[in-house]
Amino acid sequence: MWNNRVFIAVFVCLSGCASFYTTCKDGWLPFRGSCYLFHVEAMTFASAEQYCRQHENSHLVHIDDAIENSFLKDRMGLFKDRYWWLGLKDEDIEGVWKWFDNDEIATFTDFNPGDGGSHSLEDCAAAEPGADYRWVDVGCSVTAGVLCKTRGHEEASVIG
Repeated sequence: MWNNRVFIAVFVCLSGCASFYTTCKDGWLPFRGSCYLFHVEAMTFASAEQYCRQHENSHLVHIDDAIENSFLKDRMGLFKDRYWWLGLKDEDIEGVWKWFDNDEIATFTDFNPGDGGSHSLEDCAAAEPGADYRWVDVGCSVTAGVLCKTRGHEEASVIG
């Protein structure tokens, strides 16, 4: 009976006393299970996506929620006055934004008022520095900084 109690205590501690963190390759920034690469050279959307695929087989950033968006906005601000590509397009149906990496409709967006709607020649999304990095729709042939995202490596450390 005593052995069962020790086992339960150890199991509870291992499941409740472990902390997890994300590790990334050098030059990549870890956050909540993902790794991000900021590349300041301005490129078109297609060139930026190609750049990401050549680096850790990543894609232009896919932002899942407001917490991730806020984290990225803070980091974008360190580069001052630079637009950043997002992996988001509405080329199939105007105003219906889909993530380029998986073709899913975006459930979270942060478009500037007046952006993200019906602009027929603006099928790609970028984060705009003058608007606190809120999202804007732009032509895919303009140039912006490259922001790549890939899955990180989860590591665990046991406390105690």
